[in-house]
Amino acid sequence: MPSEPPPADGPRLPDELLLNQGLAQLHLGQLPQARASLERLLSQNPAHFDAHYLLATVLGQQGEMEAALRAFDQALALRDNHPLAHGNRAALLLHLGRHAEALQAYDQAIALKPDFAAAHFRRGVVLQALGQPEAALQSHARALQLQPALDEARQAWLALKAQLGDQAPQAPETPADPTQAEAGFDARDNQRAAAKYLSQVESLTTPADAGASAEATWQALAERGQALARLQQPAEAAQLFERALAIAPEGTMLPGLLLGALRSSMGWDQLPALQARIEHDLATGIGSVEPITWLLQSDDPASHRQCSRLFGERLLGAAAAVPLLPPTAAGPRIRVAYLSADFAQHAVMTALAEVFELHDRSRFDIHAYAYGKPEGAGMRDRLRAGFERYHEVHALSDAEIARHLREQQIDIAVDLMGYTEGTRLGTFRHRPAPVAVNLIGYPGTLGLDGFDYIVGDATLMPPGSERFYSEQLVRLPGCYLPVDRRRPIALAPPRQALGLPEGGFVFCAFSHPRKISPDVFAVWMRLLRQLPGSVLWLVEDSEATSQRLRGHAERAGVEGERLVFAGRARFDQYLARYTRADLFLDTLPYNALATISDALWAGLPAITCTGQGYVARGATSILQAAGLPELVTSSLADYEALALRLARSPDELAALKERVLAAKTASVLTDTPAYARSLERAYGQMVARSRAGLPPAAFDVPAESAGSA
Repeated sequence: MPSEPPPADGPRLPDELLLNQGLAQLHLGQLPQARASLERLLSQNPAHFDAHYLLATVLGQQGEMEAALRAFDQALALRDNHPLAHGNRAALLLHLGRHAEALQAYDQAIALKPDFAAAHFRRGVVLQALGQPEAALQSHARALQLQPALDEARQAWLALKAQLGDQAPQAPETPADPTQAEAGFDARDNQRAAAKYLSQVESLTTPADAGASAEATWQALAERGQALARLQQPAEAAQLFERALAIAPEGTMLPGLLLGALRSSMGWDQLPALQARIEHDLATGIGSVEPITWLLQSDDPASHRQCSRLFGERLLGAAAAVPLLPPTAAGPRIRVAYLSADFAQHAVMTALAEVFELHDRSRFDIHAYAYGKPEGAGMRDRLRAGFERYHEVHALSDAEIARHLREQQIDIAVDLMGYTEGTRLGTFRHRPAPVAVNLIGYPGTLGLDGFDYIVGDATLMPPGSERFYSEQLVRLPGCYLPVDRRRPIALAPPRQALGLPEGGFVFCAFSHPRKISPDVFAVWMRLLRQLPGSVLWLVEDSEATSQRLRGHAERAGVEGERLVFAGRARFDQYLARYTRADLFLDTLPYNALATISDALWAGLPAITCTGQGYVARGATSILQAAGLPELVTSSLADYEALALRLARSPDELAALKERVLAAKTASVLTDTPAYARSLERAYGQMVARSRAGLPPAAFDVPAESAGSA
């Protein structure tokens, strides 16, 4: 969790430093921090145009449209000849439904910048709303003349041409993302400002700067460290977090930031002491680490719940219990809404895509609420087609999204994000539906009021684990994680082309490197030492991280070149790589989860070691559902022995691969229709309890009986 900037009554900082700090924070998605920095700048210099302008951008992204409009008005009072400011102000007016004012603002923007393609397009949108389709068509045409790849303008133009009865011409073939065209500060501006801010903060935090207070210094170190972490320089970030932690007071998120940077940079020596410090913090009611980072380090499910609760309060603010929403009126179908920023090629969506498509539309009305900006095609288009109604809500505030769900009379709101990047958990503080569900997006409890159920299975959440969850447990009869049976697998290139030996044994561990714990890595190195010619195939996060892992290997007595790293690839090509490996090795305490499911889908056997928490039991659930319980171990010693035995037993491994391939068509894991029906039965029971006026309660979904619908 980002740190707060120094208070307004602290030492005066240069205007340019505060502006670039706000820009860097906006670039990092730290909207509350960016707002505080800019408001501090304006308290020092109320006539700073860029601060008003950038603050308006931040407020707009936070969903405070009226406040953003006032900030743009203040900016334009200082500099009326800024076309982007007029354009952004017009966009807010359009969002607020003030079409006549929006048209006037777009006209001002275009008068100042005649080649402002996005403004021409948006002007056409306004004209269409005002009932002037011919004029709107001309605006869209002008936008396309200026920027032929402006996809939104192209689609609007063709739709209007068809509506007006004209022959639609050939549309431009290359779509583009028009969102940056109207941004006050585009991505390049953010990158430049972030880099400039980093250099400024470096000078601010040197010992030679006697004017910087301890608070200002650790704050600046933390901000710079977070920027470096986002720029994939975790080792450098860790150094700054460590310096900041030495002078910061208790109660900051610095221990968690340092933990994340150390795990990403393979800085393993400091992990035990840092884990002990965070455990002490959690035990004393101090939330000093993000939940997703803590799952990488700890296998204590009680601390997972405490971490989620404390972080949720920090993220959303302490709040009274979320009020219950009266149940919706019974209708012919149950209305279910899935909420996420990741309706794209993402692990969660890859798992759920076919489930969305398989929902029984005679009994369920399925909605998507997408609050991430649209990106990519392919998977996104498939996901769109999988819903009856697909709502783009990234421009709405949390309260507005919740209100929209209530207006649609949604019965069940399903969160697919939890504490992952881009989350909008604040929506659930406004009770968007009578029933709220936590489903697979975050591997664990959210620790929040406002969520009624978490969906899993009996392996993931065994009897006795109820105390580790703030939600009521719903256990499906099969595996908690569904499988998309439409995943294509490309033809894999030969081993040599992938940097692998033709004859040596290939262990594969395609989890993100930050999941690699030193005790698991030590097992892997012992396996390589005992199997001459074998290699370990890993995911390349960055060249620096790969070199650090090779350094750890060499200190363990293994040649660094026996670690082979795979770069990014298209999804079907990524799946194909598994066909060139011999055995998948899981991580602990944070299992591979969707990655291990991918390996099995491609025919690669995988082994795991069962831990205590949700995230340490996920791979066990997957392997058992695939009919492969013998690949599950209960200790790292057994895990190592099993891997070594299989590597030395080619006949046993070959037979195992045949069973893995057979499981693609004959296992609980890949019976996606049964998963969809089980999930629907769970939804039906949740809604039935709600409509009967009963509180949420844990239950197990029975297996589907033969011949049932």
